[in-house]
Amino acid sequence: MKKLTPEDLQNPDQFELLAELEHRQIKKFIYEQITPGVRLIRIYSIYQVAMLLLLGFLAGSAVVRLVRGVPEPLIYTGYAALFSFTVLIFLHELLHAVAYWLCGVRNLKAGAMLNKFVFYVMADREVIGFRTFQVVAFAPLVTVKLACLILGVLYWSTPWAYFFFSVMGIHSLFCAGDMAMLAFYSIREDKEIYNYDDLGLKKSFFYARKPE
Repeated sequence: MKKLTPEDLQNPDQFELLAELEHRQIKKFIYEQITPGVRLIRIYSIYQVAMLLLLGFLAGSAVVRLVRGVPEPLIYTGYAALFSFTVLIFLHELLHAVAYWLCGVRNLKAGAMLNKFVFYVMADREVIGFRTFQVVAFAPLVTVKLACLILGVLYWSTPWAYFFFSVMGIHSLFCAGDMAMLAFYSIREDKEIYNYDDLGLKKSFFYARKPE
């Protein structure tokens, strides 16, 4: 099958425009997709609550141990927060980029809107189907979670367990935007949706193939 181009999607006989997203409005767009009726959002919300409870437990346990004269758990929990809001942001976007690359998408651009605390990797003017978008969206969540689980278990009897499980909990917050973007597809699961980013226009476009 011929790879679709942005020009193909603009053919009104074959595709309809579902949404035109200005990148400066991305947070507003994400919030609009977070609807409790969507199964993906319900599952992610449960996961998010579980991760917040885990973080609360780790922080409480670290404080208790500090009072008992063992400061290392609290120190490593602090390291986890510092790591998560610096290095992990880069790793999260790198995992998106690797997933894109493995799916054959090459024209990638990374950037940030620091005033909104938004970081991104986009495929400039490359049309992305749902399966590719799904792989890209889940790549950081699954990879970081598995790595932290494995390392946390391996280092269970050391303060490093606090570090890895805290990173896992914090990282769950970073994935909210990815899950919300996937929810856009879930809400319209009866449609064959494609999207592309145009960094020159600072917009993303979502199209659905019209029934034949």
